[in-house]
Amino acid sequence: MSSTTLPEVTRTPLKDLPMDSWMSHLPSALWDIPLYNLTIPGSHNAITYCLDKNDRSPVDLTQPDMLQKLDKYMKPIIRPFVYKWAITQECSVSEQLDCGVRYCDLRIAHRPNDGSSDLYFYHGVYTTVTVETVLKEIKTWLDAHPKEVVILSFSHFLGLSQELHTLLVSTIKNVFGSKLCPKTEDVTLRNLWSWGYQLIVSYEHHVVNCHNELWSHIPYWWANKCKAEALIEEFERRKKHDRPGGFFVTGINLTEDLKYICSHPTESLKDMVMSTYPALLSWVKEQKPGSNTGSLNIIAGDFVTESQFIPTRLSMAPVPESDTYNEDWMSTLPEELWDIPLTHLAIPGSHDAMSYCLDITSPLVRSESDTFRLLDGVFCCFTRPFINKWATTQASLSLHLKNDMFFSMLLPHQVRGILEQLQTGIRYFDLRIAHRPYDTSDHLYFTHVIYTHLTVAETLRTVATWLSDHPKEIVILACRHFEGLSEKCHEDFIYFLKKLFGSKLCPPNADLTLRGLWSSGHQVLLSYDDQAVARHKVLCHGIPYWWANKANADELLQYLEWQKELGRPDGFFVSGLNLTADRCFIASHPQVSLKTLTMENWEYVRKWLKDQKPGADSTSLNIIAGDFVGAIPFCSLVIALNKKLLKQREC
Repeated sequence: MSSTTLPEVTRTPLKDLPMDSWMSHLPSALWDIPLYNLTIPGSHNAITYCLDKNDRSPVDLTQPDMLQKLDKYMKPIIRPFVYKWAITQECSVSEQLDCGVRYCDLRIAHRPNDGSSDLYFYHGVYTTVTVETVLKEIKTWLDAHPKEVVILSFSHFLGLSQELHTLLVSTIKNVFGSKLCPKTEDVTLRNLWSWGYQLIVSYEHHVVNCHNELWSHIPYWWANKCKAEALIEEFERRKKHDRPGGFFVTGINLTEDLKYICSHPTESLKDMVMSTYPALLSWVKEQKPGSNTGSLNIIAGDFVTESQFIPTRLSMAPVPESDTYNEDWMSTLPEELWDIPLTHLAIPGSHDAMSYCLDITSPLVRSESDTFRLLDGVFCCFTRPFINKWATTQASLSLHLKNDMFFSMLLPHQVRGILEQLQTGIRYFDLRIAHRPYDTSDHLYFTHVIYTHLTVAETLRTVATWLSDHPKEIVILACRHFEGLSEKCHEDFIYFLKKLFGSKLCPPNADLTLRGLWSSGHQVLLSYDDQAVARHKVLCHGIPYWWANKANADELLQYLEWQKELGRPDGFFVSGLNLTADRCFIASHPQVSLKTLTMENWEYVRKWLKDQKPGADSTSLNIIAGDFVGAIPFCSLVIALNKKLLKQREC
């Protein structure tokens, strides 16, 4: 069989195509290539966003007998685990199609003891939405997108009699009618458009032989692995053999086993997927479509609309004044501000900047109370979820860092979060440094109640690389709240900082204006909240931080107004817009997290923030730090405050 070599035009970044109609916008050079030689994004277990959470709904009959019995008698305990490991998609099928999905994995079942002929989807438990309802939703979407082609794979039938199969096939024909594409070799976009076909239905049952509109089951490469490396290794092994003829699916969906679930009680399938997607998507980026051995066709994944921000996704849930493109804001400030000290500018900061990568399995930091340690040791399954949702102050958001769609290249997880913060405009980083107990290595980590996955060294190397690419941007690194560092650890760490940043380090007595820093090549101000600062001239003393220690926005702002009345400190100082919940608040608000608390109070805080001003006045502000800085237009608002300095100079 001759192989198909795709034109170079296929390398056009998918970010340049509208995701809800990307097929109709493909270059004409691809219109005559069979769909099974193109790359098509797919959704694994596409209809799990509507699983039935009603306790009266049984777990599906494919589950182990032990789980079915436990679920019968211990539903309040078992069901939360079932749901968080069974849900593979969170957006409706229309939203998935809007985000570029063109293959849907549909698993069909008839509920046990159901006297009706209604069919449902299932994965662990059954859905609340019937198959017919979803098919009509897809049909409506296709009507609105006449040049898009969708592949529906009906498989894993559970509890269907021959009569129910006949009824399902009849429903498919009635709903889609002339949109159904019969089996053909000439399945190209040009042909499908000319014939008016928009739907290819794959059906994993012998009834397929009786209906020309039904295609045979599409092979699905399922690795059955819970680690990205093992999954990639399995796919590389399969790629060495000749690819299947026609359509086939490479499933980059991870699969957990009971051992994994029990050893990760605080995690969910989404946690596992999102933490491994960077590695998987990096591998996918290197793959190619076509008919040659080693080429891929349909690539299906979990949480496909969550793996990156996509234009159509944003249009459904718009984020005001996106902070995505403030990465060079200092270099683009008006020249009138170049001679104003940084201590008199408004600078956006990140409170507990590295808490987006907390290690939920790590021990508590040494400063936590013995009582809390005991409680965490005995009831970690209950304490750790609360720790995670209240200790996390920043989130890795997968912003538009050269993005295509969900299967495009993502930056490695270890650098993504810090780069996102730099890109949104953050220039002050609150870094809490610690040495893990019983760790014989010299690795240092960040902390907030628990420790991070990432080391301090790999994070700061990322910052140094970013600074080299942005020579006119200045960052302030506030190293503080040291835990478990001996004097030798401090000296080794400071030596590392000097070696890493070199001439970029700015001594405290330097000209702290943008013009002065640019001329000297200084880009890093190191604030070091320890007595070791006295022995090193390139280190600055700890920067004062106005911390309200309040869970209520009104009380937070009252505290900051009180501090303003007392007068601003000399030099740099931080106004913390971060809310703080004590354990009484957390216990009395079990459904709340720090993120929801922050979001709920943001509008009130935003109005106050817009009225502030930078400068040398006693009531002016300097560094302003917040939580979840990429999820709100925080940086843009803070940076915009500097315009008020121009008005002051005009007066």
